[in-house]
Amino acid sequence: MPSRLLTLMRFFFAFLCLLIAAASVVHAAPASREESVFLFENRKLTVTLPDGFGWATAKDEDGMVNIRLADPKDRVSVELRFLPDPESRMANARARKELMNEMFNEFVGTSTEKAMRFEELQPQTGAGTYCVFTDASLVGKTTFPPGEYLHLTTGLKAWPGVVAVFRFFSRDTTSPEYEAVMKMLRESVHERNVPLK
Repeated sequence: MPSRLLTLMRFFFAFLCLLIAAASVVHAAPASREESVFLFENRKLTVTLPDGFGWATAKDEDGMVNIRLADPKDRVSVELRFLPDPESRMANARARKELMNEMFNEFVGTSTEKAMRFEELQPQTGAGTYCVFTDASLVGKTTFPPGEYLHLTTGLKAWPGVVAVFRFFSRDTTSPEYEAVMKMLRESVHERNVPLK
């Protein structure tokens, strides 16, 4: 009898350990993935990627760093390009809107908005402005051809000496993937202050 009780206690203890281990796995928050890249003048950019998003970097023909992000479900496709802004002109909201008008006005004609409706990004670091275009030819459709998206969100995020030009395509503007990209732009995509030694 005592050996059977001992066996049951061992089984119960092993089962309890298994439950605790399983609970810790279920409740553990996924670790954020950070990526870093050097821009220009040895300036290091850090980006906290949304969960599950892929990341690729390249330099364009002008030597400027470009980043591409995409979620595995192909609901969002993001492009960022980083340019020097030595005089920090893009810290000014009017200057950002003027540059956005030059860069993205071509999308106005094919959008349902027929205008650029500027909104402030309100990032934790720096300043930013964005606007959303809705593709008039895709309105009302429930499925989209590969590589086509209903919405295009364009904008600028600036901090001293740098401006990030972003545009991202999305199936909608309410999905968790869209919100994750907006959060990334607001809370990440900047240089970290290095403590003085």
